[in-house]
Amino acid sequence: MGQTRRLRAAPWVGGAALAVLVLGPALGPGSLLNLDLVFTPTIPVPRGVWALGPDLSRRVPLGVALAWASTVIGGPAAGKVLIGVALAAAFVGAWRLLPSAGVPTRLGAAVLYAASPFLLTRVAVGHWGVVAAVAVLPWALPVLLRPGAQLRRTWLWSVAIGATGVTGGIFGAVLVVTGVVADRGRLAAKVLAVFLVAQLPWLIPGIFTVGSAGPLSNPRHYATHASVPFGVLRVAAGGGFWRVPSQVGASGVGGAVLGAALLVLVLLGARDLPASWRWRATAAAGIGMALTLASGLPGIRSLFVDLTTTTFGGALRDSQRLLGLFLVWMAPAAALGAVRLAAQAVPALEPTIEVLPAVAGVVLAAPGFWGAGGALEPATFPTAWARASSQVHRQPGPLLALPWHEYLNLKFADDRRVLNPVPDYFGGDVLASSNPEFADSPHAREQGDPREEQIPPLLDHLDHASDSFRALGIRWVVLPHEVDWRDYTAINQDAGLERTLSTPTLDLYRVRGWQGPVVDTRGRRLHVDTLVQPWSWVSPSGPATWTRPAVAGWLRGTSSTRSTATGLLSLPGGRGPVWYWPAALAMAADIVVFGGVVWVVARGHRAKRRDEVESPLPD
Repeated sequence: MGQTRRLRAAPWVGGAALAVLVLGPALGPGSLLNLDLVFTPTIPVPRGVWALGPDLSRRVPLGVALAWASTVIGGPAAGKVLIGVALAAAFVGAWRLLPSAGVPTRLGAAVLYAASPFLLTRVAVGHWGVVAAVAVLPWALPVLLRPGAQLRRTWLWSVAIGATGVTGGIFGAVLVVTGVVADRGRLAAKVLAVFLVAQLPWLIPGIFTVGSAGPLSNPRHYATHASVPFGVLRVAAGGGFWRVPSQVGASGVGGAVLGAALLVLVLLGARDLPASWRWRATAAAGIGMALTLASGLPGIRSLFVDLTTTTFGGALRDSQRLLGLFLVWMAPAAALGAVRLAAQAVPALEPTIEVLPAVAGVVLAAPGFWGAGGALEPATFPTAWARASSQVHRQPGPLLALPWHEYLNLKFADDRRVLNPVPDYFGGDVLASSNPEFADSPHAREQGDPREEQIPPLLDHLDHASDSFRALGIRWVVLPHEVDWRDYTAINQDAGLERTLSTPTLDLYRVRGWQGPVVDTRGRRLHVDTLVQPWSWVSPSGPATWTRPAVAGWLRGTSSTRSTATGLLSLPGGRGPVWYWPAALAMAADIVVFGGVVWVVARGHRAKRRDEVESPLPD
């Protein structure tokens, strides 16, 4: 019994060790800030949980749990725990895919998968939804590739992988469709219905928020870096991230050589994968690799750009995310290939050859150990940020974030390029740029805030912009002293702004004469009582304007709202709640899925107890 427990604990110990080895300095105090990795002291609940923008629902539903955890242990700690648990779960999941293999073989599969340059790069750049999906994938794979065998388990793993968001949903869709096709359509309607319902917590918010987004950036900027032939070989080793400077490992000639070696081992070992999912996983891996390369290979990338320029095709824009479907098959296949190769060598060399996949995994992962080359070094926000946040929270209102850039090189984060942290740090209604500023997409907007396009013309005359700010409903303007902040100093000449905080690292301004969140046509402030974000009570009145971004779906009572010329929510005259009806769909979906999980688990426990009663153990 003791030995069995130790064997079961061994992969978890290895997974925990890997997590510590990768996180390294990140385990110290401080926030993590690098590209899209933004773990602020408190992480706000994503508005996507209500199917409400303006930001796209990339963080739903996992981001809700992360936000709740941040209120208990702090945002940085919650984020670090999420990453650590995901790395450990990915390690154990890959280990479990080969239940009949020896320890060196299972270790090779686990290291190749959980420490792959693909996964470490996504950790470093803050794509924690992708990281979580990759962690769940090997656990869900055997079930979802045979979805009709046990619908109860198919439901539970569909929910689990869907809980990681859109990437997990795509992973699950490929697995389930592959399984349905392999089963020649048996129980197809039930299986697809079960899977689709399980995805509703991210699918419904995604449908409503993606439709309100502005013109997105050119998909070419997110294409897999896969030149022929060496780039393709590096992709096989876990490389190919679209932002080349952010790629962790699998680079240069060495990455290509290791990629080629792993492919040779895969060819040798794929036939030895567990028979229950061997060929189905091979098909899913082929789909994943084909979609990964489609955005980067000459001849087909133009067609892929056309696809991902469409509203819903944009979900595949960063196609390199789908490499996880290939890696979850490649890692165990390569490990088994080493076993087959070792069997053909002299006995003295067998142990050495069997551990080659694990060695290759360590070599590939080495650049990501101990902080991913500095990407996971903790940073501390200047104290002025907390002081400014306190002022805004005491008198809440829409906040304009300057400098007007989606990404900033932050001095207090070792000059790393970071997604503007103001929206996450301050929470609430923050108007910030969502334009990545690619030269061929000068008017791109990655969010659906109609107020955003009103700001750039004002930046040229900040010395008298307060009237325009007031018309946009802006109550506060924050100016961290980062990048080109000196270009905005004309704001100090505007008498319509009061500088309430002036520090060496940040300035905060209040717009004089701000009238309130909801104002009628006579300029009278109306009382607002907000229960939750998509449901508020507003005093009966004639037509009024609410200083929040206008998106389709808002109602006053049963009457539709409109948009003002500046993108604010225009309320019709009347009474009754002001509410966002798609939120009801999102909440209903969450209740159905959560209730379904509870019902299935409870039913399984009852069946287990009944079996124990009917078939007691012999004396």
